[in-house]
Amino acid sequence: MKSLAIEREFGSGGHEIGEKVAELAKISCYDGSLMAQVAESKGLSLDMLKEYDEKKTGSVLYNIGLLASYNYNRNNSQVFELYYELQKTIKSLAIQGPAVFIGRSSTEILRDNPNTVRVFIYSSDVDKRIDRIVRTENVTPDQAKKLIEKKERERREYFKFWTDKEWSDKANYDMALNTSTLSVKDCARILLSAIEAPAV
Repeated sequence: MKSLAIEREFGSGGHEIGEKVAELAKISCYDGSLMAQVAESKGLSLDMLKEYDEKKTGSVLYNIGLLASYNYNRNNSQVFELYYELQKTIKSLAIQGPAVFIGRSSTEILRDNPNTVRVFIYSSDVDKRIDRIVRTENVTPDQAKKLIEKKERERREYFKFWTDKEWSDKANYDMALNTSTLSVKDCARILLSAIEAPAV
């Protein structure tokens, strides 16, 4: 069995799909909380972690702050230290056995791992995304639209910052699944089949 790495549009159901695949395959699922675990294990500041998180990465103020602490030596930056530790942890977990990794540019971190299927989950129907966000986030449709804009920008900038690639470019992935036409269960079954398939 292979590991699965997921990038997803906000409101596409990608996180739910990842959890469902992990449940069906009986393997571990790692999401944003993995970064907090890595930070704690390395004694890195959780306050700094908040600055590093997707909500800040890529913003002008964040980058100015990052450069101020850069000291012309990349290895001296706690932000970069955390990212490199996160990279090492994800790669190590994937070597230990199959798992599901959601976000955190895991699709690029595991790009050279032949035992990983990399997928982008999206929805071509914005109204369906809005409906899902209204249900899961308990917000109004107008608030859901603003959340989509905000989260899309954050994820795009986060991915670009760490990988120098475009987040939504399908060339970065082994497959892309559209949840406007496929249900969560359909996507989970497709991905379960993909990670269970023998290596070619």
